[in-house]
Amino acid sequence: MDVSAVWALLLVAGCVVLGLVGLAAVAERPRSRRPDPRKLRAAAEVLAAHAGAAHAQAGRAVAAAIEAHERLAEAERAREVAWAAQEAAGTAYQIAWQEVEAGRTAAAERSGAGPDLEGPDGERQRDVSRAALAAYKRGDISVDELREVWRRAGDWDPEQEERERLAFRSRVEERVARRGYERAALVARQAAEAARVADVAARAMTDEAVAAATEAHEALLATQRYDRKRRSRRR
Repeated sequence: MDVSAVWALLLVAGCVVLGLVGLAAVAERPRSRRPDPRKLRAAAEVLAAHAGAAHAQAGRAVAAAIEAHERLAEAERAREVAWAAQEAAGTAYQIAWQEVEAGRTAAAERSGAGPDLEGPDGERQRDVSRAALAAYKRGDISVDELREVWRRAGDWDPEQEERERLAFRSRVEERVARRGYERAALVARQAAEAARVADVAARAMTDEAVAAATEAHEALLATQRYDRKRRSRRR
């Protein structure tokens, strides 16, 4: 046998070996498994259940946001009412004090302790009366104490006492109205923050529900496509 024949045999043998190796590699390579239709349907059902739960949560979140905005609107209305009450009480208090001051001036003029009175006694009485009135406005003395100061100064009369009583009551009502407005304003601010948080939660839940519904729909379409392919192969 010549050399060329030997080389030919070796070449053929090498090709055979390579072919066998290739066949072994192909045989050992794992085949792509076909999807299990039961698992596909089970996965689609799980995604559908999750989508339903997400939709329900989103509905509750949206309802909570609506209720939060209703509470906010109610709190804002209450705040406006409280503001109007505070303004009315403040105006009434100012009017009452104007009447008090006018009555005091008239009483001082009648008693001779008005601006036309000369001498140290008149000036001292005016200073004491003004200081007492200022102290009463600041809340440093009571109505009874102010009344006593003015009695000693000769500036008191029953009509002035009634004006003082009404002014004191107006002052109390003005303070109560101001506190009421402050409480209403606080409630409105809290309601606004609660509505903002509810809006954020509703948007997040709605986005999650949309994403879950999309995934469930895609899984359902994949299951239907695979079922159609299986039926077409069986025909």
